[in-house]
Amino acid sequence: MSVLTLAALLSSTTLAAPAGSKHNVYLVHCDPQDCPIGLCDPGDFTIAAAAYFANGPVTEGTTRVSTPTSLGRLSDGILKWEGTSRSVRLGTAGTLKSNIPTSARTAAKGDLAGDATLGTEEFVCFKDGSTKFAISNDGDRYTCTTDYWCGSVDAGSTTTPAGPRKR
Repeated sequence: MSVLTLAALLSSTTLAAPAGSKHNVYLVHCDPQDCPIGLCDPGDFTIAAAAYFANGPVTEGTTRVSTPTSLGRLSDGILKWEGTSRSVRLGTAGTLKSNIPTSARTAAKGDLAGDATLGTEEFVCFKDGSTKFAISNDGDRYTCTTDYWCGSVDAGSTTTPAGPRKR
């Protein structure tokens, strides 16, 4: 299914309830809230990850730790989602494959930016760049900034896809 078809499907499912899935994936970069070795240069311990939330969108904010259903990190040293297809394992949910073109870097927030699949479930991805939330990973607390938000276009659930919730 093409990205345009996915976008049209998402638009039609958000207008009519009930439709869509509550599955959300956030393609993020995360910085540690405390330097694990004392004094760090900015970006020394930044990770890029896919945060999968099976039960609805994340609640935006950094004061409370969000717990994704699964978190998959990109390989060390890879900190961007754009320009090539990326794959990351999201535990028992499967492997997420994202397709975010280089041109998405300059898109405005909310613009269509690409697509992704998690197993057979299809997602459409939108530029974000500002939604922040906190996670705990390997015992360290991180603040994550959403580069792209991907909403499922699976019509098998009774919840309409939605972006992050404000607290």
